[in-house]
Amino acid sequence: MFSTRIGLLGFLAAVQIIISFADIDGSTAIVTIEPAGRTNSSATFLHVGVERFDHLERHWKYDEYVSNFGLGESSQIKGKYSGLITVAADAYGGAGGTGKYAAAYPGFSYSLRLNATVPIDYFGLFATAMDRENTLTFYKNGEEVFKFTGLDLEALRLEHLGNPSWFQRNGLKANPGLAYVFLNFFFTVPYDQVKFEQTEGDGFESDNHTVGSFTKLGVTQ
Repeated sequence: MFSTRIGLLGFLAAVQIIISFADIDGSTAIVTIEPAGRTNSSATFLHVGVERFDHLERHWKYDEYVSNFGLGESSQIKGKYSGLITVAADAYGGAGGTGKYAAAYPGFSYSLRLNATVPIDYFGLFATAMDRENTLTFYKNGEEVFKFTGLDLEALRLEHLGNPSWFQRNGLKANPGLAYVFLNFFFTVPYDQVKFEQTEGDGFESDNHTVGSFTKLGVTQ
């Protein structure tokens, strides 16, 4: 398992905020966030696909759902979601304020197991209404390799707080105390499974699940 050191470390080449890194046998996993308001990654990829959930039923629980991440039946990147719950866009989630998003609730976690013909060393998602209990755990061959929680976002700038696409009657962003950020996870050791959990409290909402093999970290800010 990665030994993790968490903190707001500054800028990566003055363009993206590094919020976490971890080491395992000299390898590194880097977590960055996109500038406020972005709902997709600015990284460069050799292979990449995005699951947006918009074609799925709203307010529905899928025992199993196989995604080709928008790449068609011949996709080199596929994955099976187990226990996935989809919800129509609202103040808590949905990129751009439209479509559907994925959610986990206390006692109702879900997982994504990848089946790819290319090495997968990147995962990204638009994480919305994040709180301390939101938890992402990455695995390789059943072994935990990295864990990330909402606690790791406590040092975010104010512009990352509140839903950028959903506003209250007073004109302020909905949920102004919660983080809405696109998270990039770059690995040097490939992973093959992700678990999404809400350990207590409300829910863990996310959208635009992005899977691929990266060539360059984004330069957007």
